[in-house]
Amino acid sequence: MLLKGIKAGDEELPVINASILFVPYYYVIVSEKLSEGIFFTNETGAAENVQYPLTAGTTNNNAIWNYNKSSGKTEYWIYFDGDVNGDICHGATNHLCSTPGCSGEGNVQINISNAKWSSSSRNDLYNPSLSNAVPFVIGFDNTHKVFSNLKPKSFVYLRYWLDVPPATPASNFNTTYQLRVVMEGESCV
Repeated sequence: MLLKGIKAGDEELPVINASILFVPYYYVIVSEKLSEGIFFTNETGAAENVQYPLTAGTTNNNAIWNYNKSSGKTEYWIYFDGDVNGDICHGATNHLCSTPGCSGEGNVQINISNAKWSSSSRNDLYNPSLSNAVPFVIGFDNTHKVFSNLKPKSFVYLRYWLDVPPATPASNFNTTYQLRVVMEGESCV
């Protein structure tokens, strides 16, 4: 703002110069079930929303809360808000491993691409859909963002599946799930 030439009586007042900087903001709220972690289960567990052991050689094992047994809707969601549109990316920090840090004697690894996900702005029995599922990557995937051009006050719903390779020994496998939000069109890496 620039004001010039204003007089107070016979005296001209000094110039006033102000700059206003637009500082965009955005934030996400993650559902309680997603913040607890993504736990995979067998067919019985999926129907009961309980984690049961998986069998080697099985495919498309559901995450526990992919389908709430009461509503059929997913309990995995992200709420986005702010004053700009945003993009959401996610990924894993490493492959699924049976030992902490994926190292040490006896570590067994399941390639992270065996875990897949799908997202949708709709949440019903059919959306998000396995037919649209994309494999996880290590790091952040700019090619397959969870959602692009997300408008403020929006929900994104997610579902997750895991294929267990044949001859995979019985164990607990873990990785760390990471989420990043950026302004629309920006890179997540």
